[in-house]
Amino acid sequence: MLIVSIPTVILVVLLNPPAIRNVDYSLSFNGDNAYITVGDQINLNLTDYRIPGTQGRKDCLEYFVSKFQKIDENFTYLLHNFTVSSIACQNIVFKMNEQFNNIVILASHYDSRAKATKDPNIALRSDPVPGANDGASGCATLLELARILYQERSKLDCQIWFLFFDAEDQGHDNDYGIYGWSWCEGSTRFASNLESFYDPNEHFDCMILLDMVGGYSLQFINEQYSTSSLLQEIFEIGRQLGFSETYPKNPISASITDDHVSFVGKGIASADLIINFWNNPSWSYHHTTHDDLTHISNQSLAITGKTIEQFIYNNYLNIPSNNYKGNFPWKEDINVLDTDILTIIIIISAIAGLLAISIVIYKKYFVNKVQN
Repeated sequence: MLIVSIPTVILVVLLNPPAIRNVDYSLSFNGDNAYITVGDQINLNLTDYRIPGTQGRKDCLEYFVSKFQKIDENFTYLLHNFTVSSIACQNIVFKMNEQFNNIVILASHYDSRAKATKDPNIALRSDPVPGANDGASGCATLLELARILYQERSKLDCQIWFLFFDAEDQGHDNDYGIYGWSWCEGSTRFASNLESFYDPNEHFDCMILLDMVGGYSLQFINEQYSTSSLLQEIFEIGRQLGFSETYPKNPISASITDDHVSFVGKGIASADLIINFWNNPSWSYHHTTHDDLTHISNQSLAITGKTIEQFIYNNYLNIPSNNYKGNFPWKEDINVLDTDILTIIIIISAIAGLLAISIVIYKKYFVNKVQN
């Protein structure tokens, strides 16, 4: 599904957290609702799940439309059609509060991986992945956020896009999900056609991507392609809500090729909430047939959803008592060294230090002895 550019172990702290204080406003995100929605996505098609080009993928898109139409039968949505290797794919974006010119994008991918290329049972590596965490969890969180934020829309001074990407998860790890496909096909194409989806007088404040946000023992990493000031603010909001294990002071640091990268490339402040999925004993089901509902936690979904709900209220709740000051406009982007680079520097420094000591000892005891 995703590519880890460089990481492995635990690293330094996220840079100094902003001096912020969450707005005192009741949070309504319901993790149980989101959990049910994860199950709904899986159960739409138990043969192909949501693999690009299948009926399951089409059924999922229709499911999203039906969920938004339950919120408001006139909810604006736009389809983005594209093909990858002649397979028809679709992104979909739902727009709320279109009267505002400043846009916040909340996003996730909805496709599931065609082959379980990391399954511990080699015989199952050609089977499809249910994608409960890897795809469905982020989408379920967006659907519940849409329901909650729609109720508060008159108090919010921003436009919100709920954006669902197709064709994210088919690239190469041990093998291809779909042969020859790259990661993030859907988001790359959407970003390249972004001008078709908004007016010239509109602009983007930020983009927040939710990827694998529903597994047990949820703990997000310090993702390095993300705009650091935006990611730091989200981490600090989560900590102030009491979710210190999910938003640790000393997170793993890694660069992940994910759906936010194309938006960073467009100059849009973006943050990726994602876990360590490559060597994580607490959630070891990435690209396996075990990425199913049994390994999803309604508590993890609630933690993610409440954090993003609070982020929206902090920055966009238009009430007199809101004097929140965060990192907006999230232009600052100072990333720490990736873990492996830091490890290499430490090893090289240690070797250089030992070599220097050896030279000193050699000169002191052996060269002097010869001269005497």
